[in-house]
Amino acid sequence: MKFSTFNPMQWPRDACQEQVYANELSQLTAAESQGYDGAWLAEQHFSRSGIGPSIHLTAATLAARTSRIRIGTAVTILPGFHPLRLAEEIAMLDIMSGGRFDWGVGRGYPGHEFDSFGQQIESSPLVFREQLEIVLRAWTGKRFSYDGEFFQIPEIECLPTPVQDPHPPIWITALSPATLEWAAQNDYPMLTDPFSPTHRIEKNRTVYFEAGQAAGVDSRRHELPVLRQVYVGETMAKAREQAGPALLAYHRSLARVGSAAGAEGEIPEDCSFYRIFGEDEFNLDKDPAGFLDFLFENCTIVGDEAYCRAKIGELQERIGLTHLIGWQNFGDLPHEASMASQRRLIEKVAPSFA
Repeated sequence: MKFSTFNPMQWPRDACQEQVYANELSQLTAAESQGYDGAWLAEQHFSRSGIGPSIHLTAATLAARTSRIRIGTAVTILPGFHPLRLAEEIAMLDIMSGGRFDWGVGRGYPGHEFDSFGQQIESSPLVFREQLEIVLRAWTGKRFSYDGEFFQIPEIECLPTPVQDPHPPIWITALSPATLEWAAQNDYPMLTDPFSPTHRIEKNRTVYFEAGQAAGVDSRRHELPVLRQVYVGETMAKAREQAGPALLAYHRSLARVGSAAGAEGEIPEDCSFYRIFGEDEFNLDKDPAGFLDFLFENCTIVGDEAYCRAKIGELQERIGLTHLIGWQNFGDLPHEASMASQRRLIEKVAPSFA
């Protein structure tokens, strides 16, 4: 079992921006000395739920401060880049990190980000696929040209090229059945979002494996990391007491994303029933306890050491978990509490899965 960290650079209202970056980099660099296998970063725009819009800058900074841990993006949002710029930047990161880079990619989903950048969300799946095809051609080191629906590239040699052979590992973030099937058919491993209940992960993996089998691809050989909000507390009661309000704070901020109506702290009317990616529905104002119970049971790993070991074991049995990415600084959790959880997970929980 592999264990990695995840840091999205959330900006709580009682912190300054400089402290957010300092705390996040402190946790990321500590992960290497603590024995974690990887550190994954998020790209988000125009929201306090994540102020790491230039994800590759963070990756380069982390590469300079570490020597062993693998560094991944979860995810680079492709439609925001020109594919040749992507090919150049990722190749540079791979070289500067000594071949420690893992590239998670996606097309994005928040509508306000597409609107703000003047992009069309409807065409993003096709744009995404063209971009990925161009990046892979660029990384061969051979001259090439491209004539697609969205990108036209004259004959060019794109430099530098990655040091990993044939290129850094690529993961696709997949939420819809169509993307799951496309990823499997094209032999890409998938990344699982942090909000899917376990039963939906089971369902999505069935879709993914069946699509791969139908295409003659052995999708089961891939490493399929699962991202979970994790808090390992001193006791069960303390864990729930500390993590519960932070989870609610995070999901309330997520419900406000892209809505001016939520700027002063209230949940906008059109988001008062918050959906976890369109299936399970709760009213955050009227039933916060019910929402938390659902998260604890289905979407998070929050408890004492024994509980967290049991929950990870359950994921092993139900979905064949081999790589857990732990998001341990969600919401407005104090930095010290997040660091303590990060230490407990790797020192007290992870050894049971060695």
